[in-house]
Amino acid sequence: MFNRPATFFLIACSALLSACAHSPSNFWHTSTEQLLENHRYEKAIEKISAEMPFDKALLLKVKNQAALQCKKQTAIINQLVKQKKWGEAREVLEQLNSNQPSQTPFTHFNSLINKAQLEEERLINTRLAMVEAQLLDIQFNQQDLYDRTHHNKINWFPQYDQLTVKRQALAENFLHLSTQALRVKDYRNAQIAYKKAIELDRELGTGEITQAINSGLSKQNTKAIDERRNSLIKQLDFAISTQNFEALLKVQEILSHEPFHGAEVEGALKKAKKTRLEHARRLDEVASKEYRNGNISLAVTQWQQALLLTPTDLKIQERLIRAQKVQRKLEKLTAIEEN
Repeated sequence: MFNRPATFFLIACSALLSACAHSPSNFWHTSTEQLLENHRYEKAIEKISAEMPFDKALLLKVKNQAALQCKKQTAIINQLVKQKKWGEAREVLEQLNSNQPSQTPFTHFNSLINKAQLEEERLINTRLAMVEAQLLDIQFNQQDLYDRTHHNKINWFPQYDQLTVKRQALAENFLHLSTQALRVKDYRNAQIAYKKAIELDRELGTGEITQAINSGLSKQNTKAIDERRNSLIKQLDFAISTQNFEALLKVQEILSHEPFHGAEVEGALKKAKKTRLEHARRLDEVASKEYRNGNISLAVTQWQQALLLTPTDLKIQERLIRAQKVQRKLEKLTAIEEN
């Protein structure tokens, strides 16, 4: 005699399997338009490729839309990375990986997100370690205070040993953070972390790390000097072209001293000097003309400006002194007449 519940179960499973075997998947019931609306480009391409006759125009349309969506989404990922929204960036990237054609490469975005996130974590961990070092210093002071206050009391649970172990671990962490900073050429934090590691544990001092930091700092300083020098040369050229002599004198003064040197600097200073002398000569001519015409005050002003451009020009100095004497006499005569 048959077991009715078991027989029913077998019949139901057989019918279900038969239905599954003969009915198409929901994927094939989803239209290409629906797949496009949901940005499922990979599935849309699979569907088009499996259908006969093969629709080349529709396939091209899907690929073009996929490329446009890819461009839009990658721009969003870049923006999210700038905003340091790592989770959202990965979510958008995951959608791209699942919906875009399989030949589209996105591995560099994953690397970009991971690298940027790790960099933020490194900086935060460095700051956290500095705070922990400050707290540890306070705890040592607190323990020292306790020992001096209870100098005859036996401490069955000494905190000093625990703090020493904590200090050792923190020193090694600083050394690790210093090495991480070196890898990304963050020499400033590398130096700070390494210095703190040595303060906590002198035995961690290694010449290789010190040399790497110093070498990196030297390169970094050289790069900064080069960038500053190039910027100043551009400023000087602009001041020359616009005849802005106030800015010219200011930038020239900076470029004339260390650490700036080299052929480019010498060329820029030479050009600036030539411009100064030419303009000073024009001012001298105008001042002499005004002086002869009796416009003493205007002549004095022009010679003063010329002397700013050529402070060592003795002839202009003499003319200015002479004109100033005449100006003072005229001012005295004017004052007497008014009285």
